[in-house]
Amino acid sequence: MLALVAILGAIVLRNKKEAAKLPSTATILSTIQQEADLVTTELTIRKIAYYDSSQHEQILLSDPSTWKYGERKCIVPVEVKIKYGYDLRDMTLDNVKVNDSLRIIEVTLPHPKIIDSGYNTAVDYDKVVCIATGLRDNVGHETIEKIRQQAYEAVMKDDYQELAGAEIRHNTQTLLNSIAISMGFAGCTIR
Repeated sequence: MLALVAILGAIVLRNKKEAAKLPSTATILSTIQQEADLVTTELTIRKIAYYDSSQHEQILLSDPSTWKYGERKCIVPVEVKIKYGYDLRDMTLDNVKVNDSLRIIEVTLPHPKIIDSGYNTAVDYDKVVCIATGLRDNVGHETIEKIRQQAYEAVMKDDYQELAGAEIRHNTQTLLNSIAISMGFAGCTIR
């Protein structure tokens, strides 16, 4: 009986020592931010922007089937590259909890956002279609740039949570699990 009590006491002491070895919440947050400040995925969005001079020289993302004869028109393809994901530097101590009984880290992620975006500044004129009828001049480079900028702004207004949210969440889960295990935890859950 005495031996059984001694063994149980040793197990309890060992568990307390192991629990004491686990890093603090501040150390966990610091490690996450140092090892994985960003978790992103890169998206390539292709838009076709249209210019129609019959709309009082306005640049619109309109349907070319509505075009009429006698106007200046232009179709410009634009390819926008976006890095979308979590900036883990936005996390605070409130975002990290340690579940001692399960030996896991519980992380509340910040809202995903666009980390970086842009499009190629060079215009591929082989892909640009300009139509000018009557005595009208073709659409010039400055207008083509405005068309491209408008298409870029339209892309930036889209919500990418539905398109890339699951992939980003999965990538983040994998990364945070790896960090948690390296710190002596059983894993990590995200909310």
